[in-house]
Amino acid sequence: MKRDLLNMKSLAVAVLLFSTGFVNGQWLTTGNATTSSLNYVGTTGIVPLFLRVNGATTNPGQASLTSSGSFVVDGVNNSNTVNAKGSLVAGIGNVLGANVDSSLIVGWENNLSNSGGGNIVAGQLNTVLNSAGKSVALGWANTIRATNQFAIGVGIDLGTYYSGGFGIDLATTGDRSFVIGSGTSGAKLTNTIPRSIMFGMSGTSTMLIRDQFVGVRTTAPTANFHSVGTVRLQGLPSGSGRALVVDNDGNVMVATSTITRQSDNQNPVEIQTQIDELKKEIQELKDLLKQNKISLDLSSESNGPRLYQNIPNPAKGETDIKYYLPANSKQAAISVYSISGQLVKTISLKDKGNGTINITGIQSGSYVYQMTVDGKVAESKKMLIQ
Repeated sequence: MKRDLLNMKSLAVAVLLFSTGFVNGQWLTTGNATTSSLNYVGTTGIVPLFLRVNGATTNPGQASLTSSGSFVVDGVNNSNTVNAKGSLVAGIGNVLGANVDSSLIVGWENNLSNSGGGNIVAGQLNTVLNSAGKSVALGWANTIRATNQFAIGVGIDLGTYYSGGFGIDLATTGDRSFVIGSGTSGAKLTNTIPRSIMFGMSGTSTMLIRDQFVGVRTTAPTANFHSVGTVRLQGLPSGSGRALVVDNDGNVMVATSTITRQSDNQNPVEIQTQIDELKKEIQELKDLLKQNKISLDLSSESNGPRLYQNIPNPAKGETDIKYYLPANSKQAAISVYSISGQLVKTISLKDKGNGTINITGIQSGSYVYQMTVDGKVAESKKMLIQ
């Protein structure tokens, strides 16, 4: 009962207001069939209904419900052309065709004469073509050419369905393609790659993302990360482990062997000189073999200890050293020294006769290894670890 009394009170107030307006001649309260002055204010013909303030002046504030059924707030009175139904328009010189239903248009001189419905357009000189609908254009001089697009910025031209742009002087022609950044006044940054996102600040792409591939300075990435040009890494921490190697096609992979960092005090020129000397020694050994002047019979009948050149030499990461230790030897070891004379590693020799030890875990550089038997140095050799 209380709610009914409130409704009756509200209805009485509405009747009083409309009756007052009718008596004073401010609006027409008769309308179409089934309406009355209790629930209707408007026109009886296919003409717009105007609402004005300060109407006695030459340029009153004006809003109107158009004859087609859209609501227009004029920036300059009667400058908007609206033939659609159910749209909201505010501004100057906007044009809406008959199919631009249920749209929101704000700004100046936006052209939707050949547009579909359900669009949101704000700014100036934006254009929607080809009956495109359900799209967004915010900014200046953007062009929507297909349904379900969005353009936010200046001078964006979208050509295919489900595409978008954010920035200045941009364009798309690929299906579901997006572009972000800025072209130039003479060359738009254009994404022609379907289902991709392009970034750039000129007429040329800087980066493109397609599926799970990222291309830098290329629009056709062939790897998860594909860069054309220089790559710089700065401020990396130091450490050891697997190194990265690059094949002839530029693919970066993890090396199969462990590579350690070269000492800071090693001169590349000195290292190359040592390599050349070792190569010369190897060649001399080969020549001696050819002349049958030495024997490599590791089961040597000699009673003395023998130390052989490490293999391979130069070595990458690891190398083997063969030796011969007489049966009457008591204590024996092979020690490795840096080129400066610092002891790096010592390996005790347990096996008599022919034997082999494996050297690993030392940094790149030149070394001297020597065999000591019962407190006396038997023999020394040079080796190079790369």
